[in-house]
Amino acid sequence: MLAFFAGRFIPKSWINPDFFPYKSYRFENDGRFYEQFGVRRWQTKVLDMSKIFPKIIPQKKINDNLQDTLPLMIKETCIAELIHWILFVPVLYCFSLWEGLGSIVIVTLYEFFNLAYVMIQRYNRPRLIHTLKRMEKRNPPAAQATA
Repeated sequence: MLAFFAGRFIPKSWINPDFFPYKSYRFENDGRFYEQFGVRRWQTKVLDMSKIFPKIIPQKKINDNLQDTLPLMIKETCIAELIHWILFVPVLYCFSLWEGLGSIVIVTLYEFFNLAYVMIQRYNRPRLIHTLKRMEKRNPPAAQATA
């Protein structure tokens, strides 16, 4: 729960999707790498915190003002990815609570499900960035302000 709330308080100005650790690596092929794991099919079936806490986490809905909405959505994918990576650490405490197979199973399942969320963010972010760049090319932000 602490990681969830920490994600809400991370200043968006600290997040830059064009740099490590959020920037796509070459092997990810702009997110297409994750398609081999079926992310396109199952990403909508996992738990979405924005549906559970709609007043705290922005909905992942695209509205009419897409050029203003996309930068926020891109930064939200970065924050979500960061939080799911952070969640890999505290579950290791299970090894001190249980010995043997039980702790291995719990930790493995927990890490597997968090990795799924990381994959979703890394799959979607390049597509959102490309969409934003295409929109800015057609209608530059400076041109919008003077219109």
